[in-house]
Amino acid sequence: MVERMTGKVAIVTGAAQGIGRAIARRLAAEGAAVVFADLNLPAAEATAAAVHADTDAPSLAVQVDVTDRAGVEAMLAATLERFGRVDILVNNAGIFGNARFEAMTDDQWQRMLNVNLTSVFLVSQVVVRHWLAHKTPGAIVNIASISGIVSFTDSSHYAAAKMGVIGLTRSLAMEMGPHGIRVNAVAPGIIATEMTRRSLEAPELSGGWLRRIPQHRYGTPEDVAAGVAFLASDDAAYVNGELLFIDGGGTFAWDKPSDAER
Repeated sequence: MVERMTGKVAIVTGAAQGIGRAIARRLAAEGAAVVFADLNLPAAEATAAAVHADTDAPSLAVQVDVTDRAGVEAMLAATLERFGRVDILVNNAGIFGNARFEAMTDDQWQRMLNVNLTSVFLVSQVVVRHWLAHKTPGAIVNIASISGIVSFTDSSHYAAAKMGVIGLTRSLAMEMGPHGIRVNAVAPGIIATEMTRRSLEAPELSGGWLRRIPQHRYGTPEDVAAGVAFLASDDAAYVNGELLFIDGGGTFAWDKPSDAER
């Protein structure tokens, strides 16, 4: 694998498992020193150790609640103490949950927005302030979702948060572009992870979903990681404010009937 990120330092939030783990592993394989930032410190430490063993890339595991500004500032301080710099930020940490709109509680709504949207603002602002103060360039990649574009039932709070991530990405790209800071996002489709596997294996769901994906397979965390690595690298030096769909072509076919339903 070409090492496009040798000498660079990347922070990946939610890096202990799933998509975050794949992103961190891909960036490390391309030469980056990676900060594995996660609420679950033991899992982050185990993942960082495994990735270091595989890639020999420098790594650091940090516990962080991405909704807490003081914790985020401590994460950045630990990064700078260990590596002296940060070049890439991947806002991956997030949660998912189902709730009928009419039954959704205030707590369910607010927690979804706090973890999936406000955290992107918080972490990005802390890192951007550092870049601006030191007049250094940087790259941010936010993990959005096709849920911010197409409609799914029982997840209006998740859709609202992910659409917010898309809007924040584009606005921040406009503001930060003149300072050499690029901000992009990826919109994963249906990705097979530990969190989604049970739902994807349910016969009443899986058949219909697969029929709407032209490639007729679910995505993998590694598919997402490849897109993130491109946007974070200098190969994307002139890419800013972009939303990259990693969905097997399913997003804009989603509302069309599948062949079995015609």
